[in-house]
Amino acid sequence: MYKTSSLMKVNIFSRSVFIICGLISCISIANLVEPNILANFFSTNPTKLFYDVEHYSNLVINQSCNAFYPLWPWLISNITRIKTINEAALYFRVFGSLLAFVSIPMLLNLLTQNLKSYKIAILVTALYAINPLSVFRMIGYTEGIFSVLSLIFLFALVDLKIVVNNNSRLIYKLVILFLSSLLLSLTRPFLIQALVASILALVSILIVNRTLFRDNGLNSLETFKLHGTATIVIALGALSGYCIYGYYCLGARGDFFAPFHDQKLWGKELGIYPQLFFVPLTYADFISIYFPVIATIISWLIFISANIRKLIFIIPNFWQWILLIGYPPAFLAFYGFDFSNINFSDKPSSSKEINITQSAHNMYGSYMF
Repeated sequence: MYKTSSLMKVNIFSRSVFIICGLISCISIANLVEPNILANFFSTNPTKLFYDVEHYSNLVINQSCNAFYPLWPWLISNITRIKTINEAALYFRVFGSLLAFVSIPMLLNLLTQNLKSYKIAILVTALYAINPLSVFRMIGYTEGIFSVLSLIFLFALVDLKIVVNNNSRLIYKLVILFLSSLLLSLTRPFLIQALVASILALVSILIVNRTLFRDNGLNSLETFKLHGTATIVIALGALSGYCIYGYYCLGARGDFFAPFHDQKLWGKELGIYPQLFFVPLTYADFISIYFPVIATIISWLIFISANIRKLIFIIPNFWQWILLIGYPPAFLAFYGFDFSNINFSDKPSSSKEINITQSAHNMYGSYMF
């Protein structure tokens, strides 16, 4: 057991180094194409080149209440001796990039623990590290620290169990879950998302559990206690984090909800925006808003397939993959039509099926998922 665990740690480390080298290679190529990239990155006078970093840098020098959350600038101001905004921007980029590198082995370790396929874990980690949006983890934004805190949050959710007469490990995980939720809520707008996601996760788990264990009330009760406790801990942590900042805003501006009101002035308001499904402003808008919904629907389809009715999942056609990249709503429409056609009609199909693995079957019952 010890030898296997040690070997896995070595593999995770070596694969992480390989992925990090790939990321560094991409940066080197980018610097060949645009020689000023690294010069600007390490310069103490490029604040305006990196957009919102200027606002975070201002918070390091002059603490105030606004739409930008305080943890990231507070950390930079306490671990460095900064005198100017441009120096602050440099430290944001350097420490943000270091955290981005640290998050790579963390993510690979998390995926290795939860996915049966080591190759898929490596592929997903590589896509996480080397993709256009990863630049935001390295230019001084809060994405770097938010990624690390999010991974700590997810590690705490892995393998939650009630052990008779020995719940010290569970208590330890719940404490980590509370603290990471609190810190995440002080880093970026996290409160509303955390409340909605954790409550929906609990509801989904209870429905799945009730379907699978209709005649076992004890099992349902234990599930409710365990994941209900986790939901309360997440909610309390997120709420406590915002209350810390809200209380400061109340004293500084007389407005407990000042960050929300500032975002509203920028045209960013809480709500449901179905138009972004059909006409997303960016590809990231579609992924960030609707991918969780799509993933949840897929998990429920897998649940139905495994426990209620056998469903056929098909490999998309080549032109459908192109639609997925170019216009995701069209891909969902065509794939959804093919899926319903194959599963709910009597016509025989020659489409190649996707085999649902055991780890995919387990996905619908995972609170962390």
